[in-house]
Amino acid sequence: MKKERNMEFFPGNNSVDDNRIKELRELINKFDKAYYIETQPLVTDKEYDELFSELQSLEQKYPALITSDSPTQRGEALPNEVIKYVTELKYDGVALSLKYKNGKLDYAVTRGDGFAGDNVTENVKTIKNIPKSIENSKINEIEFGNFEVRGEVYLTEKDFLKINEIREESGEKIYANPRNLTAGTLKLLDPKLVSKRPLKFVSYYFDSDEMKSNSHFENIKLLKQIGFPTGESVRLCNSPDEVFEFISSWEKDRNNLPFQIDGIVIKVDSIKQQEILGTVARSPRWAIAYKYEAENAQTIIKGITLQVGRTGIITPVAELEPVFLAGSTISRATLHNADYIAERDIRIGDTVVIEKGGEVIPKVTSVVLEKRQLDSVQFSFPEVCPCDLKSHISRTEGEASYLCIHPECPWQIRRRIEHFASRNGMNIEGLGEKVVEQFVELGYLKNVADIFDLHQHRDDIIKLDRWGEKSTDNLFEAIEKSKAASFHRVLFSLGIRFIGEGSAKILAKHFKNIESLKSATAEEMSSVFEIGEKMAVSIFNFFHNDKELEIVERLRNAGVNLQLKEEELVAKDMTLSGKTFVLTGELSSMSRGEAKSKIESLGGKVTGTVSKNTSYAVVGDSPGSKYDKALKLGVTILNEEQFSEIINK
Repeated sequence: MKKERNMEFFPGNNSVDDNRIKELRELINKFDKAYYIETQPLVTDKEYDELFSELQSLEQKYPALITSDSPTQRGEALPNEVIKYVTELKYDGVALSLKYKNGKLDYAVTRGDGFAGDNVTENVKTIKNIPKSIENSKINEIEFGNFEVRGEVYLTEKDFLKINEIREESGEKIYANPRNLTAGTLKLLDPKLVSKRPLKFVSYYFDSDEMKSNSHFENIKLLKQIGFPTGESVRLCNSPDEVFEFISSWEKDRNNLPFQIDGIVIKVDSIKQQEILGTVARSPRWAIAYKYEAENAQTIIKGITLQVGRTGIITPVAELEPVFLAGSTISRATLHNADYIAERDIRIGDTVVIEKGGEVIPKVTSVVLEKRQLDSVQFSFPEVCPCDLKSHISRTEGEASYLCIHPECPWQIRRRIEHFASRNGMNIEGLGEKVVEQFVELGYLKNVADIFDLHQHRDDIIKLDRWGEKSTDNLFEAIEKSKAASFHRVLFSLGIRFIGEGSAKILAKHFKNIESLKSATAEEMSSVFEIGEKMAVSIFNFFHNDKELEIVERLRNAGVNLQLKEEELVAKDMTLSGKTFVLTGELSSMSRGEAKSKIESLGGKVTGTVSKNTSYAVVGDSPGSKYDKALKLGVTILNEEQFSEIINK
């Protein structure tokens, strides 16, 4: 949508021949599929809009060639009627449809291209601000329990940056933007992994045969009344002038939001008028989006510095002449790696364009060559680490990043200790970033094993600012409690390069204790399902490094758990060995995750698909299509009471 004051819905006014019209339709359908179904955009919004506008223009020139399934079809403005509009922020997330039956969440699907989407019910149930059931389903004396809610799943910028920070430190590829990460998360096969991502939901549509309204704006208020999160700012506008006032105000304020928006959605308020206008595959005819241009600015690279992460990865950072962009002053921007710098021929002293569009982190997109000075300096990586040890750095063939592998690199030490103590690691409450920094500077911590010797400094810690006997004792209690952490959490906490939470679980389950893992060859490790060659080499090198082995031995002496626990080893030859379960519907006495853990602890297996090989289908309230398929295949059905009897024998 262009920012002209034109609120009618009608095609454009240019021309091309019949072949071009067919070509444009094919391209637009292809890009729609990539964007909505595969969540992998092939073109920018601007490029898409240009193609879309061209097709509109051509169909205006050749109206006889317009077909009902053309992606450009728009309805005509309604004559002789007052039109009110609802304006909403256009959250940059993934569209979701929720269906409720008898007041309970029945199923959830991504909206796809209007015809098809993914069933993501189990994953959506992990999103905390989506109601699983509606208690107050009586409005104006009308009871309702069967309805549809649509909205957007998204991540805040803060949460997105935190996830990327962890991945970058683990040597994993970072995500491009919050939307792609959200889309990928919803498609994960394991709801447990989804639950660890802080996804959020905002609702913007309500429909029910039992509760009819003639106002979209009133439906938004109803959603909020029954417990659904609604938009940050929704306004009922009586004229196009008010619509454009809303657009202009948020163009200035959008950068103050904790999440990303890429524009404003304008909707016809009257439900009756919406029904007359109808819907096409890509979008309703009664709604249209105004998209903001990506913001950019020019500034000068004053220098390039290096940052060292906990795994030794060295990241070049552009030190910029401070410039105001997207609501904040930008003075630094990541340059990712040496290849990124070389491909763009980025030099110290260059004037560069930095942009903050779909990405949260400002990025250097290009060099303004016409402003390049004769004294600009090409950058090359040094041969030593920027830390005080000045240890040698190297770049493994086939990898993008340079690496410092010295285990005593002070830049790495702090980040490794922070990772070890983090919530997803050993979960040592009270040993956060600031405390780690303080203890490292005082010399109390030089590696992760020193955490378990901190009690030797108890008297000194008590005397520090913002400390005392209670807070000190609480910290030591948390450290003591962490010794009993599961073996896979300990493995993850060690900070072995390329080893995330999932691969740590696989390794723990396969090797069962630290001794077996230490003695395994790289070939034996890479033969384990989902453990690749690069990961295997990293693990092998870790356990053949004298400094790392010394730390592991100190952890053992401190009493840290370095093997699978007794209860984790007895899954073989148990009651449910060889049995395959499928869970469907909502259980009242336990969560899905708890039921899955119990089955696996008894030797059983839980899958997400019903087949002729399924032993049991466990059915709770509001079961989905898996229940119907289980009946059709003759799979044994267990209600919650029968299931409880089996697992509690």
